[in-house]
Amino acid sequence: MIDFHTHPVLIREFVEKYPNYERAARQVFNIGNNFQPLETFFLQMDVAGIEKAVLLPIDCRRARKDAVSSNEQVAELCALSKRFIGFASVDPLKKNAARELENAVKKLGLRGLKLDPALQDFRPHDRKVMAVYEAAADLRIPLVIHTGMSWAPETPLARGNPLLLEEPIREFPGLNFVLAHWAWPWVWEATALALKYPNVYLDTSCLYYDSPKEFYQFVFSKQIPTTVIERSLRNKVVFGSNYPRVEIKNMVHALKSLALTEGCLNKILRENAERLLGIKAGDGPLIAES
Repeated sequence: MIDFHTHPVLIREFVEKYPNYERAARQVFNIGNNFQPLETFFLQMDVAGIEKAVLLPIDCRRARKDAVSSNEQVAELCALSKRFIGFASVDPLKKNAARELENAVKKLGLRGLKLDPALQDFRPHDRKVMAVYEAAADLRIPLVIHTGMSWAPETPLARGNPLLLEEPIREFPGLNFVLAHWAWPWVWEATALALKYPNVYLDTSCLYYDSPKEFYQFVFSKQIPTTVIERSLRNKVVFGSNYPRVEIKNMVHALKSLALTEGCLNKILRENAERLLGIKAGDGPLIAES
């Protein structure tokens, strides 16, 4: 199984190594959990049955003074373990952002792009951002973009509306957009985009109140009928936990509590992520498909 949405923001070894790491976690990312040794990350994955985890940084230095993990830190973690799949993040309003993304992919070996319009303070449909979308499309990497509510302080809620992405989704049909957090509370808007556009995917990392199981039971039965996922979105959803905000095993358990068939769960937990990443997951290292 693959967790498509994790953040390496609470690694104790990095607190000691990088001076701004703690500030980024506490004041920018707004997470209060304890810092833990890297080994705890692997234990979380093991308990949940997760083989590989996508690591998502956020380059918000212009807007928030610090990055919430850097591309270099993500690459460092990926070098330590083949269980990690590293994504890059760039500031799409910077002049050289497209070149920076290309370097992160080709030189650091990162496998996708992460953007957060609220935390990075940009409008996702701004023409200035299109060069980064184009670069990601040319590199044939997926984009995980924050949609929905943001926990980060001083961020505008409206930036998370997924309909702001419709213009770039239409303009770059070759770029796969993964709408993080199912864009809650705009879950129907996100669902409609995924139903309409072949290049739109959704991740399951939505949890904003109650327990994961209770929240999933509400969102994926009362807000979005479970049958829509089973019958129409089974190839468009990837599992994401949003760890370390939530324990991975609790999110896996919540997903498995839904009335989904084993075949649909396999697609959400593994097959759709493999297709997006262009890899085959097995017992050994990630192998890129030719």
